Amino acid sequence: MSGVARKIVGFHRDAGGAWVAELACGHGQHVRHAPPWQSRPWVLSEQGRAAQLGAELPCPSCEMPSLPDGVAMYKQTAVFDERTLPEALRSRHALKAGTWGRIVVLEGRLLYVIEREPQVAFVLTPELLGIVAPEVPHHVEPRGPVRLRIEFHR
Repeated sequence: MSGVARKIVGFHRDAGGAWVAELACGHGQHVRHAPPWQSRPWVLSEQGRAAQLGAELPCPSCEMPSLPDGVAMYKQTAVFDERTLPEALRSRHALKAGTWGRIVVLEGRLLYVIEREPQVAFVLTPELLGIVAPEVPHHVEPRGPVRLRIEFHR
């Protein structure tokens, strides 16, 4: 399995009863003990799962960009909510060359879609920030009540 290695921060069961590892990136990863395809006997007990907290799993869904070293915030927007979020942010747009963005959700949930091939989407929360790379088309969509601001870095 390919993907960026992310730490396990918790576990929960999905609607079908299968265990899902909660990863530090905000994504979930099913963890099953289904020999010979998947051998994870530790998932069958509470002690086994607890022992895996902090261990890393590959997250194929996780393709959130990272701010490069040396960039600094130079401005930020006002706080928007689901009613005041500008249409320009809801539709396809991109930051200029050399400018990075950081989407900070203060309350609620916001869908952040990176419009490339393949398209990647994240549900941002106060625990999961969105990083916007220069010149990469993207848009955001409120998922119910939300409060957020955008920080600009260069």
